[in-house]
Amino acid sequence: MGMNNAGKRMADIVKPPSSENRALIRKIALNTGQTLVISDLSRKISADACVVIMQAAMEIRVEPDLFENEPLSGITFEQIRDTLGETVIYEYRLERNFIMDHEKETVLASLVDTFMKNTGRYISKPGFAPKLVLKEYRNRTQSAGPSKKGEQD
Repeated sequence: MGMNNAGKRMADIVKPPSSENRALIRKIALNTGQTLVISDLSRKISADACVVIMQAAMEIRVEPDLFENEPLSGITFEQIRDTLGETVIYEYRLERNFIMDHEKETVLASLVDTFMKNTGRYISKPGFAPKLVLKEYRNRTQSAGPSKKGEQD
């Protein structure tokens, strides 16, 4: 779970193509200036059951002030921006399968509570967004890097 949607705008992830099976649960303004969007992506899987999916997403704008307290050793802001674009999306999902319809809201509330207790404090720390962006930059540049040892050029 993470940033498999890096580079997409938050609206692309949160805005549902169909309002009948997706809903915004809440938006949380974090003290870091970021906004965490929690959505319900649950869907029916049978006449009386569903898969309950809670998604937390945060659009992180790649701007110079993001790195004020995070050193950029060996790379420049321009390299990061050229590689990642203007935004990086943090995305996390929790799912429970085959939940009876009458239990859906209780299970969804439990998933949101679990996420906020276990992960909410971590992602609201000032160092989370810049470290996530740097990690995504390293992942992208390493995967596009030179050929692996032993391969012919």
